[in-house]
Amino acid sequence: MTEGQFTAADLEPSDSDKRAARRAVVDRVAATVAVLSAGVWIGGMIALGACAAPFVFEMTPAPTSGYAMGAAFARFDQIAIGAAVLLLGAEVARTLAAGRRSRSIAARVRRLVAVLMALGAVYTGLKITPRINELHQGGARRGIGEGGIELERIHHAAEAVGKAVTVAGVMVIALHIFTLGAKKPDDEDDDAPAPLPPGPSD
Repeated sequence: MTEGQFTAADLEPSDSDKRAARRAVVDRVAATVAVLSAGVWIGGMIALGACAAPFVFEMTPAPTSGYAMGAAFARFDQIAIGAAVLLLGAEVARTLAAGRRSRSIAARVRRLVAVLMALGAVYTGLKITPRINELHQGGARRGIGEGGIELERIHHAAEAVGKAVTVAGVMVIALHIFTLGAKKPDDEDDDAPAPLPPGPSD
């Protein structure tokens, strides 16, 4: 075979092409997991906090309303922490698959926001919700007495954390979509020489 002649082997993907394809698959799967996790998380928060809770407290007398919503939020906290674990795992997978692209500003902001969301889920699940349920079990009613004042304060803290996590979740979803179409780290340079056409070379 003449040196530099085009052959069928030139049509086969190179090792770098195969690595880029594998990384692209990992990147897309991880982004899908992250978007679904964040979507379920913030969707559940909106449904539970903004839709269900006001009507339960309005239509159900205390302390039954407090017990019911306390149990519902405790169950949802488990879902939120699970979603946070999936979200952080997806961030790790995308960071490893992205290579040099993981240093971009958008990717760094995305990871930071995801970590803050996870901290919010853990703080709510381990601190806020158990304390609210404890106060409800002790007979506290919002705004009445010392326990009621503390209950009011913690409810405001829970609402603030919930709103912050919701905004962060929207940001994470947008950033995952925004960073998905970036150039793959192992893409061949456009300047790479093309194989010679069939036939003897000069």
